[in-house]
Amino acid sequence: MISLLRNLTPLIISVLLGITVYSGMQARHYASKLADAQVEISRIDQRAETLLEHQRWQRRRIEAMEAALNEREEQLQRDDQLLQLVRSAARKLEQEDAETADWAGKPIPVAVGDWVRQLPAEYGDSAGDHARANDTSPSAIPSGSTTQGSSE
Repeated sequence: MISLLRNLTPLIISVLLGITVYSGMQARHYASKLADAQVEISRIDQRAETLLEHQRWQRRRIEAMEAALNEREEQLQRDDQLLQLVRSAARKLEQEDAETADWAGKPIPVAVGDWVRQLPAEYGDSAGDHARANDTSPSAIPSGSTTQGSSE
């Protein structure tokens, strides 16, 4: 039995040495895979951070645009209120003053109507009937105005 063990000892040592070498190779392989996975995770984290920063930037832009639009809407509402007051004062003047009522009942001269429609084009299209200047359809004529048949 001892002779059998002496004959098997080099074989057992060779097998154990082979297992140890194989285990070392497997450990290196798994360590390499782990390093590759860590690099990929780092890249993904960088991309995610870049996307998040871009999203934050877009959110700031949206908020700035929203604030500007809200400010514009408030200004439009104030302008509309002012316009309503002016129109109301003009209607009241037309009703209470005979000379103004007589003048308001006359048709607008063509030259004056054209000049008023062209004003917004000269001052940056800020308001008015510039878009409807060449439109002669009934919907383009403001309510309460008369035709432009005569020029006085």
